Amino acid sequence: MSNLGFRAYGRLLSVPSRTLMVVAGLLARTPIAVLGFGFLYFAHASTGSYALGGLTSGLAIASMGLVGPLAGRVADRRGQRQLLLASAITHPIAIAGAIACGYLGSMVGLVIMSVFCGVTVAPVGAFMRARWSAIVEDTFLLRTAYAIEGVADEIVWVFGPAVAAFLAAGVAPAGGLVLSGIIGPLGALFLRMMPDAKPVAVTEHAHRPGQLLRSAPFVILLIASFATGIGFGINDLSIVSLASANGVPELAGTVLTAYSIGSASGGFLFGALSTRLGSRQMLVGTALALFVTWASLALLPGIWWFYPLGVLAGATIAPFFIAVNHIAHEIVSPAIITEALAWLNTLVICGMSLGSFTGGLINDAAGPRTAFVVVACAAAVPILLVLLSLRVFKTAERHPAEEAGSRMPAGE
Repeated sequence: MSNLGFRAYGRLLSVPSRTLMVVAGLLARTPIAVLGFGFLYFAHASTGSYALGGLTSGLAIASMGLVGPLAGRVADRRGQRQLLLASAITHPIAIAGAIACGYLGSMVGLVIMSVFCGVTVAPVGAFMRARWSAIVEDTFLLRTAYAIEGVADEIVWVFGPAVAAFLAAGVAPAGGLVLSGIIGPLGALFLRMMPDAKPVAVTEHAHRPGQLLRSAPFVILLIASFATGIGFGINDLSIVSLASANGVPELAGTVLTAYSIGSASGGFLFGALSTRLGSRQMLVGTALALFVTWASLALLPGIWWFYPLGVLAGATIAPFFIAVNHIAHEIVSPAIITEALAWLNTLVICGMSLGSFTGGLINDAAGPRTAFVVVACAAAVPILLVLLSLRVFKTAERHPAEEAGSRMPAGE
């Protein structure tokens, strides 16, 4: 299996139900990328306040991330179908309520509904990776499956905000929110029709509150994900600050798009990489690549250099998180894998939120150059953690299926 290269994608997607599952997951992800931008545009258009736009956007994203682990726990116990149906029903209602509050001029109502909108988005990324974990036995093909999900994430992030901005500016201020309220639920319903990642046999020990947080290797992955998210948040804001300082603020969006293109490309290539390296070696290699490329950003002389190096830095993002998810798959019981994957995603989102706030303070006080030095420091945390914890990962690197039940059948 390890020598398939790009044929690994064909091997995975040769089963029609898997291809449809990927398409459904791509559509169901839409709110993740467009909801925050939708609120930013709509709240500003409705009230004239960028502050309210930033608040509602931040609350929607934060609530989306924080509800993920709880939704993951429910999915591990009862399957994903009920949650996908609940999301498909409640998210359009929440979107309609937010739009109504905006047009009625109720700022408090808009703030409350932004939280409701975020809470009603299912953690599709975790759901999809849990499905792949359940149906793919080969460790090399599982890496490729995670690469498919990494590319899907980036596709949504490349096109979602742009489409939301186009609809908000060219059609109606609520266009981005409407997009989230229509495409996301349709994707959730479509995904619900696919073979579900059925719960494995659950032990009382497996679902004990805080069980994941008592796992030292998993906590290391959480901290590494959080630190990486902080670096991303500071970087994104600093790109905007640097572009503005150079008198070309319109370039900020295109530079960040270069990062996303790099990430999608890196994930695609990494998924086809023929190697027998174990999960720990992949984690070390990708964390090191992340550090080297992101630390180099502090040395760039001008905004134009961020295009080529931004692609290279972006190309390390998806591989790093593929390695993180892969090792999580090996050290976490299948009975709680969806919750575990949702926790990793939540820590990245929380880190990005804190990074955006911190990046604003640093840019105001010392400028973007200093901010990129802090990005380099944040990028150093994952590689240091991994190198210092290799013994911990070696001890935990076993599949606990015997403890929590066997995997589900492919179900195609």
